[in-house]
Amino acid sequence: MMKHEPFLLTFAALAFGFACPISDAFAAAQPIFWNALRPADQPKATVPLSGKAVSGPQGETLAWHGEEHPIELTGFVLPVDQDGDLVYEFMLVPWAGACSHMPSPPPNQLVRVVPEEPLHLARMYETVTVTGNLRPGLGQAQFFMIDGDRVLTYGYSINHAQVATATATTDPDLLSLSRFGILPR
Repeated sequence: MMKHEPFLLTFAALAFGFACPISDAFAAAQPIFWNALRPADQPKATVPLSGKAVSGPQGETLAWHGEEHPIELTGFVLPVDQDGDLVYEFMLVPWAGACSHMPSPPPNQLVRVVPEEPLHLARMYETVTVTGNLRPGLGQAQFFMIDGDRVLTYGYSINHAQVATATATTDPDLLSLSRFGILPR
């Protein structure tokens, strides 16, 4: 038995050493709300009462900088790259209808998402929970609509995201979800 003891000790040390990084990689995602993406002194983004865009820069200050840990964020899907009902890239927005028929939310309230696998979109503005590493950084994406195209400035992105349909949320910025995936207003 003594002859195998150094081997077993070495094996145990190697197994323990490799187990630590693996357990960190599979750590549970931290649920966050939309207010974590903006500075505390910036009011929450609301559905504009008019179709007028606000002039001047706003919402370009990014508050989230925890990109080393995965997060979960619930919001509405606004397809950017789509083929039929498959979505390859989308904006996660804090309210249904954001960007398409009204001014877009501030950049720190827009998240560009590239799902790990194409998302099968059942309906426009589907409510989803996105899991992945949220990376801060202003960027732009072109969004096509029936009446033309728009360039959206987003403040965050998640690549290789896992996406699941959401049925409920406790995010105060989203209020509550109806069974149609839209917010009661």
